[in-house]
Amino acid sequence: MVDDTPQNRAAHRADRSPEPGGPIPPEVGPTEEVTAPNEATPEPRPSFARLVGGIAGKALPLYLSMVATVIGTLVTAGVLGHTGTAVLAAYAMTVALYNPASMVVQGALRGSMPFVAQNAEDPDALAPTLRDSLWLALCMGLLGGVVVASVPTVARLIGVPAETVAALGPFPYLMALALLANSFQSSATVLLIGLGRSKQAMTVGLVGTAMSVVLIPTLVLVLGLDIAGAGVAMLLTSLTVATVAQVLLRRGTVLAIRPRGPGAPDWSGVWHIARVGLPMGTTMLIKFGVLGLLAMAVARIGATEAAAHQVMVTLVTFVFLPATAAGQACVPFMARAAREGEVSGDGFGEVRRALTAGLTLALPVIALSMLLIRVAATPVIGVFTPDPAVAALVSALIPVVLLVVLADGLQAMPGMGLLALKRTAPTLYTFAVCFGLLALAAFPVASAGGLAWLWWAYALANLGLVLGQGGGFLRLTRARA
Repeated sequence: MVDDTPQNRAAHRADRSPEPGGPIPPEVGPTEEVTAPNEATPEPRPSFARLVGGIAGKALPLYLSMVATVIGTLVTAGVLGHTGTAVLAAYAMTVALYNPASMVVQGALRGSMPFVAQNAEDPDALAPTLRDSLWLALCMGLLGGVVVASVPTVARLIGVPAETVAALGPFPYLMALALLANSFQSSATVLLIGLGRSKQAMTVGLVGTAMSVVLIPTLVLVLGLDIAGAGVAMLLTSLTVATVAQVLLRRGTVLAIRPRGPGAPDWSGVWHIARVGLPMGTTMLIKFGVLGLLAMAVARIGATEAAAHQVMVTLVTFVFLPATAAGQACVPFMARAAREGEVSGDGFGEVRRALTAGLTLALPVIALSMLLIRVAATPVIGVFTPDPAVAALVSALIPVVLLVVLADGLQAMPGMGLLALKRTAPTLYTFAVCFGLLALAAFPVASAGGLAWLWWAYALANLGLVLGQGGGFLRLTRARA
């Protein structure tokens, strides 16, 4: 394995500015960093329309990949649901630990994105980030795998029925290995997005979905392997997708110029990425943990309300995808703008401009999606449930669903902007406060006002995120405007 030269390490350290607007680190002088090829002759600022178009071109493949992933998840749940109630319960128990662990891993690895975006054309500067990201993927994947492998123990401790525990079989252990493989896939996918290679990232997602849709029904239903077959299918899919992602990263980007092995770990570099990414991972853990708490609060009200809540969550998930895709697509634009603003002394006006372009792209798509749902509410909701009582309840609450999604879209963009600036702590603090209050209020609000009051509380929490993250982003970017 080839280690980095001292010059490459210096370039990677130079990319680790402690905070936006801070001084350029001492080891980076005008003769080194300012004369780098990607900064000596900065490109002229594109028009706003071209900027929106550029972000759209990167966001569309990401959006398609996310939709495909959601479809693959629905197929998995549907197939296992036809094998028996105990099997489906075992799957749900495993996923209850797998999903949060996976969110933390993905969030931590996302910390490499701004470092990659700022050196997108320099393979020597990218090599240390690639190495550090791989070691972080290994560490986070092992930790997440231990959590998932503990599912049988946790199930017994919390009193899960013996029938469900028996149905687990080897599934948690296969999923633990799949999570480790997925951490390497996530590492490569995040780097591809940071390099602006959204089409390659989409390819990774489509390969994974295609394998899941074919392998899981084949192994579970045709070969009769039940939940163990699903675990084997997911592990094979994860290994294949991780390999595809790493190959695309090393052969389809500037890293192909000087291919490298991972090299010995530089733990300071690994920590520098983790310091940016871990708050994002913890934020995702808080969000999905509290949403799980909301589901439990609704389940106490009644079956109709619980079913309606699940349909509304599914609608929010699909309609929110454009904001997620646009936000991730914006990160490379904002990260490069931040680096150029620091070097030139022009401040972060271009960063704010890129964020505005992302909002200009995402919000109309979200609004159009919700308008279509509003106009065609009956057939759309009918896809998820044939129960007229559930459909009527969801239809009545469409306005608050719209408010939840719009607020979520508005808060997501400054959150990605803070990621691009390598300052993700404000995101963590904002989520801890807003969703912490939502968690405390969930059961009393649900008991007092039912599903409607609970979703209005959810909307207020999202509006708090808009104020918190938007304020944090504006404060940082105005420091040297």
